[in-house]
Amino acid sequence: MDYTLEEIYCLVGKEDKTAGLTFKYESDSYKKYGSFITVVFLYTQEEREEMDKLIQNEPYCHKGYIRAKNLSRDLEEKEIQVLLTTGINSEDIAEILYFKVSQKNTFHSIEKRQIKKLEIKTGIQQKGGDYDWMYGFSKKLVNDGIGLCPKERFFYLAGRMFYEPENLTDIEKEEINLENQIYQPIEWEYLQIKYKREEITGNEKKRLAELYVEKKKQSFNVLDKYLNDAGSSLKKLSKENIDQAADLFLKVMHFHERRLNVGGKHPIYIDLDSYLHIYMRHVEEFQINNQFEHKDNFQWDENDVFSVMSQVIREIEDEYEDFRENNPENRFSRYGKYSLYYQGDYYTFHIEKNGRISTFHKNRKEHEKKPNR
Repeated sequence: MDYTLEEIYCLVGKEDKTAGLTFKYESDSYKKYGSFITVVFLYTQEEREEMDKLIQNEPYCHKGYIRAKNLSRDLEEKEIQVLLTTGINSEDIAEILYFKVSQKNTFHSIEKRQIKKLEIKTGIQQKGGDYDWMYGFSKKLVNDGIGLCPKERFFYLAGRMFYEPENLTDIEKEEINLENQIYQPIEWEYLQIKYKREEITGNEKKRLAELYVEKKKQSFNVLDKYLNDAGSSLKKLSKENIDQAADLFLKVMHFHERRLNVGGKHPIYIDLDSYLHIYMRHVEEFQINNQFEHKDNFQWDENDVFSVMSQVIREIEDEYEDFRENNPENRFSRYGKYSLYYQGDYYTFHIEKNGRISTFHKNRKEHEKKPNR
């Protein structure tokens, strides 16, 4: 008796269970992968929603190929890619082994997901001592050919000015000095290092204060722009909800540009524009009215969204490196049937040619769509 697509979905596919597959002797899968492999079956959002419909009708009768992610260690790269693109013929499977205890299916859940966290407390060295290892680590990344996002590059150059001014290259000097004056984002990082290290002069303190005022002004303008996009303004929100206005302003003021891929020549990062564009449309705690009610909120707490984005991006790091090498001027995108699946949700995202994430959101599912009135 052959397994049907519906039965496989019910047994292991619907809840993303690890499946141990024994293949029929001399079947095509047996010849390709051996007698036994361990996999997790893969479905696009459209396929998963179609399977949810099919399993409502018995007897089950559909057969065919299902894509799968290899969890065995002894397959060659070509075989792994066949599993990902073509899949396994359900008629080749003799037995499926799996853990029978049911687990909550987050794809069908409308509740917020939870991330298990391990919090490690760390201390801060006196007199800015942490800048020593921070610059050392930044320098190692550069020497290893790992790409830095703009903020990381500014910090590296500021550290270079502070720790090794005599070793600055001509290219680095050009980056630092634009139109015969130090580039402001680098100057901001440099003066902060000197301030924390308690090596800053009186005039430099005044300049740092000027930059801080400028940063507040820029933060105000950027936040006001995105509030305008949402049908409000910082002035209007301050009258309606002063606590939320203050909270948003502080988040913008203290936002730090972040890289999402750990290594690689080409950084993937979110800057302030990415942050506000994504969070104000798709994070419940950031929404100030119903302007974006047609958008889909993340099913995660605000503090977990960045971690989720990092996990999603981790899945395409190698693919992105290859794409960027061959397509330096093009945007990298995952959407539709190529959306990436993580913890019950499918995610759409676009990465601009400079590595900045311009769009990132979860896809709406059939059971989440509101009925037409």
